[in-house]
Amino acid sequence: MTNDILYSFRRCPYAIRVRWALLICEIKVEIREIDLQNKPLDFLNKSNTKTVPILIKKNSEVIEESLEIILWALSESKKKNIKLTYFPDNKKEDIFKIINENDNEFKYHLDRFKYATRYKNNNEEFHFTNALKFTKRWNKLLEENKYFFGDTPTIADWSIWPFVRQFKIACKSQKKTNYLDPSIKNWLDSFENNRRFRSLMYKYELWVPHFRKYYFPSN
Repeated sequence: MTNDILYSFRRCPYAIRVRWALLICEIKVEIREIDLQNKPLDFLNKSNTKTVPILIKKNSEVIEESLEIILWALSESKKKNIKLTYFPDNKKEDIFKIINENDNEFKYHLDRFKYATRYKNNNEEFHFTNALKFTKRWNKLLEENKYFFGDTPTIADWSIWPFVRQFKIACKSQKKTNYLDPSIKNWLDSFENNRRFRSLMYKYELWVPHFRKYYFPSN
């Protein structure tokens, strides 16, 4: 194996945050874009969770949690002081706390708002209102700083903005208005307007075993 391998799905926010970390850390991987409705056998055999993203390291070790892949990317990057910059020791507890809040609470309401028809007896408006509470809380942090914990982003920003983006997309689809306050909107815009965004969201062909290999970033 010449490159680490990332199984990914373009629109998955967990996969987006991993690809973002790889971009910032300047780590090139073989990328395998898969169809979540028709998962390839090779992927299923390697993954316990059966969901993306997963990283297969050169030594065949498998990393299945997106946050663990992000931390791996920081440790593998050759960029000077990158770990101290994006995962500072004095902010680790706060970083883990806000990521946990996103992954376990905000996402719960986001899913039930965005995919309301998938859940029986689901109150779409209730979940929209509760998701909004998180974006407003985060907006208050961003009124004080450009990013959650200062003028430089941390892995907390990397990990959460793809989910806020998903919330924005759901709100637009369902004709909601005034769903993002100014500070969090500007924060999200800073990622979506970043020059790396196009590379981040490049549309790869679906992976086919023993066929052409694709690499991320693509250039």
